[in-house]
Amino acid sequence: MVLTSFFVTGYYLLFSDEFYDTHTSAICSGNVCRDYEFTCLNGEVVSSVPISGFVTFDENWVDLREDKERC
Repeated sequence: MVLTSFFVTGYYLLFSDEFYDTHTSAICSGNVCRDYEFTCLNGEVVSSVPISGFVTFDENWVDLREDKERC
């Protein structure tokens, strides 16, 4: 039974047309940011879950990240 499950799962992973990816990124509004975990399916965000509280930086803070979108 376990061996059969392994082969079915392996087949699905090798031959599935769908591609899932996850990554984390901060979303900022002005100088207030919050970290999120994003799940993407074939290059489109399908879910986002906050993984931290809000962080407030000083008034002069500038978001210098170049890669703000990753799906």
